[in-house]
This record gives sequence, C-alpha cells and structure tokens, in this order.
Amino acid sequence: MEAAQQLRNSSLMSCTCHRRMKNQATCLNIYWTIHPARSLGDYELDVSPYEDTVTRKPWKMNLSKLNMLIPDSDLCLKFAMLCTLNDKCDRLRKAYGEACSGSRCQRHTCQRQLRAFFEKASEPHSQGLLLCPCAPTDQGCGQRRRNTIAPSCALPPEAPNCLELRHVCVSDPLCRSRLADFQTHCHPMDILGTCATEESRCLRAYMGLIGTALTPNFVSNINASVALSCTCRGSGNLQEECERLEESFSHNPCLSECLPSAPSPSDSISFFPQNKNPALRLQPWVPTLFSCTLTLILLLSLW
Repeated sequence: MEAAQQLRNSSLMSCTCHRRMKNQATCLNIYWTIHPARSLGDYELDVSPYEDTVTRKPWKMNLSKLNMLIPDSDLCLKFAMLCTLNDKCDRLRKAYGEACSGSRCQRHTCQRQLRAFFEKASEPHSQGLLLCPCAPTDQGCGQRRRNTIAPSCALPPEAPNCLELRHVCVSDPLCRSRLADFQTHCHPMDILGTCATEESRCLRAYMGLIGTALTPNFVSNINASVALSCTCRGSGNLQEECERLEESFSHNPCLSECLPSAPSPSDSISFFPQNKNPALRLQPWVPTLFSCTLTLILLLSLW
C-alpha cells in the first residue's frame, strides 16, 4: 500500500495515452497500474486514459456533390467506393474483410483487424463507411452499414449476459480503456440529456469500442439505433445494473446525436479532423494515388 501511494504521488498520475500510438498496450497497462478501477458499476470506472484532445469545428461534405460523383447508388456504397480508391483504406478494409469472413473466421483475429482499420484509416474514410446515413426504406444501404463491422463474426454467436460481457471487457486493459473513454465522453450529465463533452469526442469513443468485447452495432437495416450484442436475461439481483449498461448504448441521447439520420439531397455530412494538434491547421482531405481522370477531377471538387 505504501508503494502504491508513492506511485500515485508521482508524475505517472498525470500521464495519458494516445489511441494511435505505437506502444498503446504498454501505455494502457501502465495507466491501469496507477489508476485501478474504483468499481465496475454504472459510470464508476476511472476517467479515460486517453488524452482529452481539443477538436476543431468539423468540416462537411456536400451530399449533392457526392451524388454527382457516383449516381444511382446509396451513400454506404459510395463511401465504400471512395475507400477502395484510397490505397491505405482499401488495404485495411480488405484485411478485416478477409479476417472476418468465411467458415474459419476467428473472432479475436477479426476484432484485431477491425481495431486496426478504425485506428489507422483516416477518419473521413472510417466514419463515412460506418456512419453513412441511409433512408429508412433503403434496406440495402442499412445492411451495408451494419456489415461494416462484420456482425456474423465480430460479435458473439449467441447473445451473452451484458454483465458477463462487461466482465470480459474490464479484464482486458484495452477494452477497459475504451469503455472508460466511452463512459467519460458519452455520459449524459442530467435528465435533459446534456452531454459531458462535445459530439466529436463521443463519436471517437463509440468507434473505439468496435473490435472489443463490447463491440456495438446497428440493430437493424432500417434505422440508426445501436445496441450491444447481449441480453439482461438471468441478471438476478443485478438486473437494474445490467439494464443501465445496455441502455447506455440503446437509449443514450449523447450517442444518438452522433449517429446518422436519413439524408436529403441538400444535406451535408460532418467529419471530424484526424490531426490531434490544435496548433496545426488541417487542410481538407484530398484523395491521393488516383489516376488523372475525370474521377480525380470530380473527387477534388468535393472538398
């Protein structure tokens, strides 16, 4: 206890980690050694171990211009095509596609490749694929959006109890860190649903859970409601605690503000900048490695 107290009085108490850092697992292990979870109850994990970055005002993509680029296709298909045209996005997407498909799919391998995609692909690409808005009647678009995280393999074949799933999560430093980040940045502060932090932080925290034991997903092809792949049946005396955990995804007003709604031709899609340094001015993303064709000209006109 004396040694632990000395550590808590050291400069290690103020250290944080970066989600895209090379030695993230080692950094998180250090953090949780110094910051043990106080409790496993509702919003009782310690504060997020990730640096609380300052985000700038999001820049937007005009949907009407995207419709000019690839007409007669739903938005999820269009964003998939834009990913294919980008070398890095296409490589990372193929890697998790191969790992998450087929009869030999291993869930842990699939989840690792999913995390790699959402950590390494540029945010406009990853958010476009995951959060492309679909009309309620466009089930094909909704199905592509749900399949972005390969639900047939990335998620448990049978829904476990949500509290058991959380126990698995908090036993792993990475998953525990992503859960703490989500609870820090997507936590409604009052009954009116006022959120603890801005939408961009909540959105990043939500996407950070993809590829962990607590991977959320859209529940159907016709709306943007999300939920964990678990149930509260059999929770006994912990029924209310289990329901709070489940509802922190399915009935979370802060998270709902970040998720897509049905688009109209005059809408714009907001993306949050990848650069974490507020001193640097992010320039609009311009796709590279495209051939000098009409496609290139049309793509450049989007930004």
